[in-house]
Amino acid sequence: MKVSADRLPDQLARGLAHLYVLVGDEPLAAQEAGDAIRFAARAAGHSERTVFTVQGRYNWQAIFAGGDNLSLFAERRLVEIRIPSGKPGVDGAKALETLAAKLPADTLTLVSLPGLDWKSMQSRWFAALDAAGVVVEAKPIGRAQLPAWIERRLAKLGLRAEREALEFLADQVEGNLLAAQQEIDKLALLLPPGAVTRADVEHAVVDVSRLEADVLADALYAGDGARFAQGVTDLRDSGEAVPAILWQVASAVQLLLRLKLALAQGEPLPGLLRGLWGRDKQRAPQIEQALKRLGLAQLENALDDLARVDRQAKGLERVGDAWDTLLRMGMTLAAPATGAPGKRTR
Repeated sequence: MKVSADRLPDQLARGLAHLYVLVGDEPLAAQEAGDAIRFAARAAGHSERTVFTVQGRYNWQAIFAGGDNLSLFAERRLVEIRIPSGKPGVDGAKALETLAAKLPADTLTLVSLPGLDWKSMQSRWFAALDAAGVVVEAKPIGRAQLPAWIERRLAKLGLRAEREALEFLADQVEGNLLAAQQEIDKLALLLPPGAVTRADVEHAVVDVSRLEADVLADALYAGDGARFAQGVTDLRDSGEAVPAILWQVASAVQLLLRLKLALAQGEPLPGLLRGLWGRDKQRAPQIEQALKRLGLAQLENALDDLARVDRQAKGLERVGDAWDTLLRMGMTLAAPATGAPGKRTR
């Protein structure tokens, strides 16, 4: 069964499946779909969460070992299996087919994959997952559809934007849905419910202290924890709203993750760096060093932390402070790292 990310809430409302397969390269759609599944799982009593990130030669039995040892008093679990390369390998393909044929009791399984090519979509392992669960497709939104997408999201916040304002905002975010969502959140913070003009959007979008927020991305690339901490402190003390700067930090992490995945698939680093544009092209030496310093698991965990920052800033997660979480995430990425694969358990 396949559903688009924007139709996932309807599916979840009808009942929770035992298996979800999240596939696609659109970061915001994937993030929101994953969050929706996790929220529904917690609401259904799946209080124990374990995350496995599959890289290189992986011991798949470690993932499934715990599922055979549940007692009558065991908590319901949420098990996430992340395959950043989209290629589980021979052993992984067999393991996924086995999983699909016999899903663990009292466990909701979420398999996360990037966008897959036609051959992978036709593979036996993917077909087995598709048949056993719900495939959620996180696809990009084209420029032509972006104004309507922005309009719907603003409407949910009580804002009615004129067409010229929607087109202007769509041009500013350049197809980056995460950037678009952060700008939408900022408009909701700055404006009362009602009409939104182009002038409103220009003031909110262009008047952001982007040069200051840009310091955070520079510090992450350079591994400069002190600079990152100072940037966060300055932005917070100046009264800047978290949503206004969060997308720039998230874009930096997403870029590193995308390049890291490309390297794992055998693409040459020089060619990847030549493909950078704008400000990131000037940062190529720092980006190269960051790619050497950071591992896939660290970057994925950082995106998890940024999603938590977003929820805290919106009041959807009452534990912790958005600025503190952002600072902790940045200091972790700026520190020396082993780059070894790992799992995070919560």
